[in-house]
Parts: sequence; C-alpha cells; structure tokens
Amino acid sequence: MYAMMNNKSPLAALTKQIGGESAFNYLIMTFCQGVLLNLDLEVAFKGMDADALAEHMTNLIKMVFAYTSKSNMTSSSIRGQIVLRNYALFELGLSRSQLRKLQLHFEAAMTDSMIEGKVFDQCKERFTDLCIMFEAEKRALQESADSMMNDPAMIMMVRASRGVMPKAA
Repeated sequence: MYAMMNNKSPLAALTKQIGGESAFNYLIMTFCQGVLLNLDLEVAFKGMDADALAEHMTNLIKMVFAYTSKSNMTSSSIRGQIVLRNYALFELGLSRSQLRKLQLHFEAAMTDSMIEGKVFDQCKERFTDLCIMFEAEKRALQESADSMMNDPAMIMMVRASRGVMPKAA
C-alpha cells in the first residue's frame, strides 16, 4: 500500500500539494480571470470567456505539470504532443511580453490560492518551461509557414486558386 502511494504521478502529487483538485481548479479560474482582465492578453485570446480559457489552460497545464523533469520538456516528441493537443493556444503566437504577463498572472493566481514555498517555486518553474516552449514553438510554426510560402508546389496551388496559370515555355 505504501509503495502505491509513493508511485503517484507528478501531476497527482503536485495537485495534492496545491490542495487537491478543487484548489487546482480555483487556481486555474483565478489565473484565467486575471488574464482576461489584462487588455493585452484579452486581445490575444480573441474574446474567449473565462470558462473556455480555463478549459484550454487546464488541459495544457496538466500536460506540462505531468512530466517529471525538465529534460522531458526538451524531448521533441513530448513537446509535439503538447503542441498538437493544445494547438489552439500555440497558434495564437503570443509575444514575449504577453508570455511574461501570462506568467505574472499565473504567479498572482498562485499567491491568491495561498500556494507558497517549494510548491510555488516548482509551479513557477514549470510555468516558465511552458512559456519557453510557447516561444520556441511559435518560432517553429512561423518558420514552417515561411518555408511553405517559398515552396514551388504551394506557389502553384495559390496561383491556380487565383486563376493565374503559369505560361507554357
């Protein structure tokens, strides 16, 4: 029985340290309400209400907090899974200043939720990792889009859709 209790997932252990599932939900809702009150971030989230944003953020934060170490976050397959399952958030293309504001709102929500000490530091570190991932994936998504713009097949498809056909040689 003791071994089973010790084999909890990192997310389950962290959720318990925060105060349980209801405390975690309060943290996320407080965070989302703060984000939506910030005009710079409200614009970025394109009119999402607090409940919709909370649902997106709950899924994302639970995925990120579920990994046991920083090295897991550097794995391209793990990052790929996180981005794929949370694409609606990653495609927003948040700027560095918006990510910093997001992080500050998360820290304020943790303070409002009375999360402190080692747990606060651990959550802050994971959220920082998440912001770094957002920045890296934003660059990757932009590079991917830029490379597609110069792809000959894409150029031909765009021309064809506009009715502009290449001249025969």
